[in-house]
Amino acid sequence: MFHLLLTFALGAAPSTAEPPALAREVLADGVYLLRAPEALDRWTATNVVVIVNQEDVTVFDSFTRPETARMAIAEIRALTPKPVRTLINSHWHMDHWSGNDEFRKAFPGIQIVATAETRGYMSRMGSEFLIDGTRAGLARSREALAAAIKTGRTSDGTPLTGELRRQQEREIEETSRFVDEVLAIPRVLPDVAFRDELTFWRGTREFRLFSMTGDATGSAVLYLPAERILVTGDVLVSPENGQGPPPWTTNSYAIAPWLTSLRRLETFDTAVIVPGQGPAMRDRTYLNLTVQLFTAIVDGVRRALERGVYRADDIVASVNVDAIGRQYPGGQVGPNTPFAQMTARLLRKAAQEALDGIVK
Repeated sequence: MFHLLLTFALGAAPSTAEPPALAREVLADGVYLLRAPEALDRWTATNVVVIVNQEDVTVFDSFTRPETARMAIAEIRALTPKPVRTLINSHWHMDHWSGNDEFRKAFPGIQIVATAETRGYMSRMGSEFLIDGTRAGLARSREALAAAIKTGRTSDGTPLTGELRRQQEREIEETSRFVDEVLAIPRVLPDVAFRDELTFWRGTREFRLFSMTGDATGSAVLYLPAERILVTGDVLVSPENGQGPPPWTTNSYAIAPWLTSLRRLETFDTAVIVPGQGPAMRDRTYLNLTVQLFTAIVDGVRRALERGVYRADDIVASVNVDAIGRQYPGGQVGPNTPFAQMTARLLRKAAQEALDGIVK
């Protein structure tokens, strides 16, 4: 997932605890999931998959921050002395490939693989573009804190105590360092690009890569047929704790192609599904619900248009998918909930797509 906005809201008290370490989960013999909680990688709780082969290691995605990438490298070296020779980037959002430089420094000669579309997006989207929204949010937070210092209250009326002020100042300072860090990261592009599909072997282990549409166009999905493990990147994402519906909408504009990709994921024989964020899944419940959700959105928009409903606000009001939202673990639905906000954005994008880009 690609955050454009600073997630810190003035008035909330950010945690002062030490950031957690990477979580490690064994998915199969020689296959591991490394998870970076949002408090550690700052943007998202990104997943990295490590596959230890007979002679080398293959890695899927490389985290957001150099520090987190180095932690992943340390975890790999604790698992095996074998070198990482292949790194797969799922898509162009920076929380999935900003660690490329650290991996290349640690493992000279490593090959970085992505779809041709992903490599093209990466080449056009530099650090200034990637951090622009966070930098703008940082400026707003500084302005809000300055106003709160003058009035003695935050924007929501909370008294600005000394401790709250110090917490907010620390958060602003940490975010400022994060912005500087992102701007300084060398952007290392993939040197192997594929279209549609790519199959390769490392020893006896077979790797199958597929280009699909998800939270970004031209996303790479990995399937390990012997282990029946499907690594989706942000073609399928879930909340960090696995509770609730998908936590965001797409940055790409292709809702119907994304649904096609989700349906394609359903065709794989899987024992484990690893989403772009969130815990590994041992069944298809979340995937199936998300297919139902996207189907209802695309079909609902088309039916609304066929009835003569064409304004975006009216389309959103006419399509109700709360019955599906309630089926997600811990899912909450209704006005002003994250589910309602997400589905409204999806509905608008589906309408835009159905109307050839023209939305009123």
